[in-house]
Amino acid sequence: MHRLSIHWPNVRFLRSVADGRAFPELGLPQIAVAGHSNVGKSTLLNALFGRKGLVKTSKSPGCTRLLNIFEVDGRCAVVDLPGYGFARAPKSDQRRWATLIEHYLTHNQDLVLVLTLLDIRHGPKSSDLQLIEWLNSSGIRWLPVATKADKLSGNARSKRLREMTDALGGMLKPLPTSASSGMGIDTLRRTLEEELATTLS
Repeated sequence: MHRLSIHWPNVRFLRSVADGRAFPELGLPQIAVAGHSNVGKSTLLNALFGRKGLVKTSKSPGCTRLLNIFEVDGRCAVVDLPGYGFARAPKSDQRRWATLIEHYLTHNQDLVLVLTLLDIRHGPKSSDLQLIEWLNSSGIRWLPVATKADKLSGNARSKRLREMTDALGGMLKPLPTSASSGMGIDTLRRTLEEELATTLS
């Protein structure tokens, strides 16, 4: 049976935060979105929100340097984390972004899930695996999402997803998505809705 699409009609940008210690009290369950600076994070979020241009995109990686907070239907917040792995950024900036991310993830009691975005063409990199290992050790739930899935054909996509699942320890299969074709976007929304329903029950 075909499942109806879930839409988020009321999504709004709340604010950007440069210091994890200054993160506002929202009183909402939060979903964080993490990934390499060139993984297509902003584009995927626009597709997820169903709002073109709500999340600023750029052809140059490393543009998200703050914690950007979006409120969804007054029921939850999605927090766009700074992209990591941007080699051309000064080391001081890389350390500052890492500290910002770690402080947010460590001290946020309302965080329910971290979406870990992985480019399907390359699979998880060492920095992705380090983040996932840290999330596991910290007891933080995460969900792998494979971006740019339209870039591979059906057979190649299936093969790469199996490889990515093995690389992630065989526990979680990445959800294939494509912001340009819409592949997997409804499934991702439904998954997040189910996660929120469990959290709020």
